[in-house]
Amino acid sequence: RLPRGPTGASRGMPLRALSLPSPAAPRLLTLCVGLLARAASASTSSARTLASRMAEPDGDSPGGAPAGPVRAVFSDLDGTVVHFSQWFNQHGVRLEPADVHEGTQSVEAVRDADGARRRCRVLPKSTMGFGYVSDRTVELVKSLRGRGVKFVIVTAARKSTLLERLPFLPEADVAVSECGTRIYHEGVLDQEWAGRFRDVSGPLETDVAPEDRPEPLWALYKLMRLAGIKVDARSYYGCFRADDEGDPAKTAAIERFRAILPPCLSSAMNLGKCDFFPSACGKGNAVKYLQRRWGLRPEDCVALFDDDNDLPMAAACGAGFLPALTSDSIREGIAHNPTWRVADAAGQGVFAIEEVLERVLEMAPAEAPAPEPVAP
Repeated sequence: RLPRGPTGASRGMPLRALSLPSPAAPRLLTLCVGLLARAASASTSSARTLASRMAEPDGDSPGGAPAGPVRAVFSDLDGTVVHFSQWFNQHGVRLEPADVHEGTQSVEAVRDADGARRRCRVLPKSTMGFGYVSDRTVELVKSLRGRGVKFVIVTAARKSTLLERLPFLPEADVAVSECGTRIYHEGVLDQEWAGRFRDVSGPLETDVAPEDRPEPLWALYKLMRLAGIKVDARSYYGCFRADDEGDPAKTAAIERFRAILPPCLSSAMNLGKCDFFPSACGKGNAVKYLQRRWGLRPEDCVALFDDDNDLPMAAACGAGFLPALTSDSIREGIAHNPTWRVADAAGQGVFAIEEVLERVLEMAPAEAPAPEPVAP
């Protein structure tokens, strides 16, 4: 029997329950033994690392809604800051062409209900298609930062997608990607953070193909691939993504893998696909790391989010704002989280995130704090 993972079932699952293709069984069994051996060793050291480096008196409890001015905003991207026409079209918002503005391709988002218009930047095409960010969104984030509020992008997006998008996004103090594994401070990768789970994922900068990486994360990747599941590791180094392709049998197979994860690995649903990553990272742990680095309490922070994989990030902050509701678990969570607020324009893309940012701006300091005096 295999050990359970932190988000898995309460009991182990026999290997035969995976229902994998019989021709692959010998290779799968060999890989599985290797995975568990490495995972057991890695998870022991990772657990000790987490206990010594990340355990703090505040634990995982958010500590309540912000009682004073907001000092940091942690924001998801897709469905939160970046929007897609296939989603907001369903809520009475459409796109119209706009002239080239300051050399940047742009369109206008038009709300049918009142004719409101917003000029939007067109982001490079990704697996979701073209994304859109309103100029007003960029201005509001700039206003927040001008009052001394830190703004952090926290996304599951692959490395290449994040780097291609950054010039079009609101300027941020820090950018986090790949399910919380990559943390960039002014474009520089945080090596201290990356070192905390290197034994599980391997280095975040490598030319080694996923199939040749020996760490537990990539052993799992190979197992799932051999099981016939579509796994995506293109420009991923600290995580990978599994896609059921709308096949109920593959959905069930992915869930069985999630149920037998070793302690050093975790998973989260994101836009209908499943991400796998080291348990030491994830969006929630990345947020806590930055909070400690900056001396922030959870109640000093606000999360902007819309999907399942954002829940640990939301739990690490004193309040949450939702510009969209993209999963049943998020809808159910609203009833149990009194500090969450859903935008009146939820689902309306750029109009919803602008409403949310305007609310957060009301919670920000009236002006930026004075700089610390320099010692003589």
